[in-house]
Amino acid sequence: MELIEKKENKLSFTAKISENLANALRRYINQILILAVNDVEISKNDSPLYDETIAHRIGLIPLKTEKGVDKKTTAKLKLSSKKEGEVYSKELQGSIKVAYDKIPITLLNKGQELELTANVRAGKGEEHSKFSPGLMFYRNLVRIKLDKKCSQKIIEICPKKIFKLKDGKLIIEDEFKCDMCNACVDFCKKEGGNIDIIPKEELLITIESFGQMDVGDIFKESIGVLKKDLTEVAKKLGK
Repeated sequence: MELIEKKENKLSFTAKISENLANALRRYINQILILAVNDVEISKNDSPLYDETIAHRIGLIPLKTEKGVDKKTTAKLKLSSKKEGEVYSKELQGSIKVAYDKIPITLLNKGQELELTANVRAGKGEEHSKFSPGLMFYRNLVRIKLDKKCSQKIIEICPKKIFKLKDGKLIIEDEFKCDMCNACVDFCKKEGGNIDIIPKEELLITIESFGQMDVGDIFKESIGVLKKDLTEVAKKLGK
């Protein structure tokens, strides 16, 4: 495995694993238990939005999910605002923290109020998207072969900008960026040249987090849940 890129909510790395296993891990991301608002009790709402709209918006606000969460984990968040202006997610107060403070909920004019209680529970992404911790996607890495007839014009044709000139010679840079769009292949054929894009066994895997969990933890949890289910299947087959 080789780390390609790591940001706050994004992780990219290469791995020599089968597409079947990668797809299983991708699907099992939605088997991870995540905290989200299940229902909202609104006691006062003078804002221009209907109660149902506010409840829907609050339900989709990502909540920080720590390790140790199980099916029985619950919590309450309260919001009470009387100030004029935007009401943001950071005003939801309780034992659970929101992932992002600046998600707008509604707008209050002078003299208006919003008061509510949000009930939090654990769930899985297969049940509702609000319980999904993020996304995983992957593609094959490739090996690119150029012949001498390839025009230097492909430097501009390639949308990923993986070709460049070095000492007057066309070379390949950042080969892992190639997503097999074939723009260079089609162009070179018209120019009388040839480019071969050959898929490798390695995959480039990218995980993006919605903010509830660290991207690395999402991948580890997905492996853990898959392993647990496979163990259960093995036990049942052994009886």
